[in-house]
Amino acid sequence: MTSARDDRPVRCAVLFRGAFCLLLTATGGLSAADQKGEEFFERRIRPVLVRECYSCHSAAATEVKGELRVDSRAAIRAGGETGPAVVPGRVNKSLLIDALEHRTLKMPPEKKLPRSIIADFRKWIEQGAPDPRDHPPTANKAAEQSWELVLTERRKWWSLQPVGRVSPPEVDGNDWSTRPVDRFVLAGLRQRQLTPAADADALTLLRRLSFVLTGLPPAPELVHSFPQRFARDAERSLAEVVDGLLESPHFGERMARHWMDVVRYTDTYGYEWDNPAKGSWEYRDYLIRAFNGDVGFDQLIREQVAGDLLHRPRIDRSSGLNESLIGPMFYHMGEHRHGDNVRINGVREEMVDNKIDAFSKAFLSMTIACARCHNHKLDAVSQRDYYAMAGMFMTPRWTSRSVEAPGQNRPLIDKLKGLRDRIAEELRKTWTHQGEKFASDIETALVRPPAQTDSQNPRLALWRKALGDSTAKKAKAADVASDFASATGLDGLKRLVSRLALAADDAAAETAWKQASEQWRQAHTQRKKKNRAIFKVLADVGRDGWPENWVVEGDGMRHGRVVDGTPLIALDGKAVVQTLLRRGFHTHSLSPKLPGAVRMPRQQDVPGKYVSLELAGGEWSGSIRMADNAFQTEAVKFFDWQQVRWESFADVAPKNGIQRFSYDLVTSDLNPNFPPRTGVARVGARKLSDKDTGFKKRSWFSVTGVVTHAEPGQPADELTRFSPLFDGLPPKTARAAFRQIGTWLATAVDDWVEGRADGDDVRVLNWLLEHGLLQNTAVTGSGLATLVEHYREAERAVPFARTVNSMDERAVVPVDYPLNIRGSIHDRGPNVPRRFLQVFGGQEIAGRRDGSGSGRLELARFLVDPRHALTARVYVNRIWQWVFGSGLVRTSNDFGRLGDRPSHPELLDYLARELIADGWSSKRMIRRLVSSRSFRQGGRPTEKAMVVDPDNRLLHHAATRRLEAEAIRDSLLAVSGRLDRTLFGRSINPHRHAEDSAKRLFSGPIDGNGRRSIYLKVSIMAPSKFLLSFNFPDPKLPTGRRDVTNVPAQALVLLNDPFVVSLADRWAARLVGEDHSTPEARIEQMFVRALGRSPRKEESGRWVELARGLSDGGTARLMTDRAAWKNVAHTLLNTKEFIHFR
Repeated sequence: MTSARDDRPVRCAVLFRGAFCLLLTATGGLSAADQKGEEFFERRIRPVLVRECYSCHSAAATEVKGELRVDSRAAIRAGGETGPAVVPGRVNKSLLIDALEHRTLKMPPEKKLPRSIIADFRKWIEQGAPDPRDHPPTANKAAEQSWELVLTERRKWWSLQPVGRVSPPEVDGNDWSTRPVDRFVLAGLRQRQLTPAADADALTLLRRLSFVLTGLPPAPELVHSFPQRFARDAERSLAEVVDGLLESPHFGERMARHWMDVVRYTDTYGYEWDNPAKGSWEYRDYLIRAFNGDVGFDQLIREQVAGDLLHRPRIDRSSGLNESLIGPMFYHMGEHRHGDNVRINGVREEMVDNKIDAFSKAFLSMTIACARCHNHKLDAVSQRDYYAMAGMFMTPRWTSRSVEAPGQNRPLIDKLKGLRDRIAEELRKTWTHQGEKFASDIETALVRPPAQTDSQNPRLALWRKALGDSTAKKAKAADVASDFASATGLDGLKRLVSRLALAADDAAAETAWKQASEQWRQAHTQRKKKNRAIFKVLADVGRDGWPENWVVEGDGMRHGRVVDGTPLIALDGKAVVQTLLRRGFHTHSLSPKLPGAVRMPRQQDVPGKYVSLELAGGEWSGSIRMADNAFQTEAVKFFDWQQVRWESFADVAPKNGIQRFSYDLVTSDLNPNFPPRTGVARVGARKLSDKDTGFKKRSWFSVTGVVTHAEPGQPADELTRFSPLFDGLPPKTARAAFRQIGTWLATAVDDWVEGRADGDDVRVLNWLLEHGLLQNTAVTGSGLATLVEHYREAERAVPFARTVNSMDERAVVPVDYPLNIRGSIHDRGPNVPRRFLQVFGGQEIAGRRDGSGSGRLELARFLVDPRHALTARVYVNRIWQWVFGSGLVRTSNDFGRLGDRPSHPELLDYLARELIADGWSSKRMIRRLVSSRSFRQGGRPTEKAMVVDPDNRLLHHAATRRLEAEAIRDSLLAVSGRLDRTLFGRSINPHRHAEDSAKRLFSGPIDGNGRRSIYLKVSIMAPSKFLLSFNFPDPKLPTGRRDVTNVPAQALVLLNDPFVVSLADRWAARLVGEDHSTPEARIEQMFVRALGRSPRKEESGRWVELARGLSDGGTARLMTDRAAWKNVAHTLLNTKEFIHFR
């Protein structure tokens, strides 16, 4: 009889049959004996060499040990440092046999191979060591041969097998329970001659259920009523309590916190600056809503892996959010290094390792990240698997997304658009009449002395200020000498007016006009020619929209496209209009609360070395240069200019393995790296205060042009706005010139009023508004004033954006990730095509894609495919752990060889199939488990059970469990009456003894405003010290199962922490304000609240005695002695029973 290990070469030989058949064809001249010898080698020798020896003695080895290679005929016969490994026909001279038999040498070094395999090698050498391997393989070929054999063996591991179709066992003499779960458990106990423990009493079960399902102690009214109901009808009363707890909004908080451990939930990104993780709290609330709503976990898997790619995203109408788009925040959890591979080589490698580790543990209970440097040492994961998955996760952009449901703000947006149109109509009526007077007003203002005109028409002074005082004969030399065309905006008019004013006669005035006209014409022609030669218009964004593969985000962009002359309504002050907008996209055209982003393609996909945008922006909008998704980059530039100007974005030479550079234009709420680290300033050295967390910023930017070019520079102003002024015949006199200027300005107003304004008209109109030459205020009580106020009211009602760091795969070019040789960032090998793990048929999955995407959507579909149900097995094990305290597989994040095997493998598979049949419902599965007799067991095992199964793997009793850190803190709040049961919202800073403003580590209220612990901010640098004392997990790492320690520091925390002391005092204040007839009645009520039971008679006496000893008066004095009851309360909160349940 041979062991399973003995016959592995036979099984592995199947891999080589095809190759061997080819060999026979190619060597048709071999004798029958030779053919038989080489067949023996292929079937019995080569598989062992590949499996057992190639890792150290082949071209695939990192370092060839002993200078011995066994991957070719010549190499194995030549041998290594100690001599020939194989001498054909001479077994005793072949050092390979010496090594296999562990005499002088030892191969493999760890364990001697079975005798049957050594006998095969002896026989092979006696036959003359026939070996068809004429040439040594390449390193890749040797590694491939070795891995194929290893994978064949490793794919047989229990967790990689299809989920079995099993039925609950029939147990002889079963008078315990007919529920399927219990039948599996009882069968396991019977196999070891064990029996289940007696049922727990009603109050023990109630406290257990309350903490398991909500993380809170049971309500006092339930403590009083449940025992009687349970005694009358145990099954019905239990079902009612379970249903009530499952429907409690606190159920979702409890389950969400469990999953947050798995995905390494954080509110910050750690490292030196601990920057905020944008939208982390939205992800936390997303989980709470999902568990409360019993969203199928298959849907949550799809959303977290590829929620941005779902064709039908899940919309939550109550919150107005696109839930599916929040899911990929999963990838953004954990620690993220500052900077990018441009500045620090290795940043992206750390990022992708973090994602692969979290993904594989969360959904597969595998340690794929162990294959970063080499093939996994124990499990069915190759190094190529690791880098194939890296490409899947690095293909999409890691960026911020607006998660409001489509159309969520549409009613307000439509209202704002309507009011804006009505305001513009009112302005047209006023501005029409004003434009008609421009020519005469300018002539009067520039010809007659101010004293004769200003008192009669104050507007003349405004004209004089705008155009220059032509009646003054001083300080004109600079204007006269200056080139008309060198002025910006409309400032050239001042130079023209000065020349006209200083003209000695009409002929001189005409000459001055011609001179300015010629200067303009030359500049216009030259600039136009240069612009056409150098710059290529990529898109007229206002007319045609964005260029191909440019992606936009947010309502600010979605509703920000305007025509020339669209008024930007002033949101405060006396002005009606802040400015008139040029054709293009303006995120603030309706409200600067509306978010906006423009995501350019990767640089190599944009024609030209440079792309330049005509843009403006303010209030922390800016551009961010992303190198391979390193969104914590320092390459952020904030906009702070109100008037549009050209900004160039240059191609950057890739380095350190960077595959993709891209630029985003973003408002602050769609900047994944906002707020920036403390100390970062924008233009003018303006900074956020350290306590400013970046929420609720009225941030905006505008884009009105996009060009590309091959050399540095920016498009020149072609001065086309002056074409109507100079295209006609020159005026003969200064007066005529002044009137012509007025007519030109009035034409711009007429164009706007008639709805035909262009960009040049807008420049003119904004100049008029800037100088107060167009009416821009509304008379109090007028229709215009009412419209403006209504607009401002509507704008104030616009909510600030809800944004989350997520994924965006629109218009991306897929990325295949390079294999890092031995994991070194300095030794990058060839790119590995994107696919899922080979052991799960990765090639087949890749074949189903068209190559245009990352493969994440296909990956998500695979994970929830009921045909294999591997992920269901992982998730149902987590549910079992959350309910019973320990999983059927105790290592819930590792189903591999370093993890535990399942205690009840058939039960695990049965529950996995039941989960799928129930639509992946968490609540149904939990109801099934907590309703079982196994869950209802008491906590007293038999002596035999503790000997046979000391770890309680067979579930012969219910183990006493210590509360998690959050449940301890929440119980303190609940018992004291301080608990605020409000759901959702931004995270609250935990209380800290010392603050660090540079890292935004500020202290919150000592009791966290009474909110549950799930709402406390999780800072990677400094989580809550109270929670850490009770084994709160490291937020840098995925945690499948928390540690539970019992150390002196925990007792000291409960004894001395100001949080605990303050709640004891609060509870005491509440107690003395309540009507308790006796100290015994008060102690009764305290026990019910804190421990979920009434005190036994002797307990009550001891606690009353304690209370009397702490007070210096009689019973009447005792009942109002807050200090005494504070100490009693504090003592009760320090009992072991308070922080445990049975």
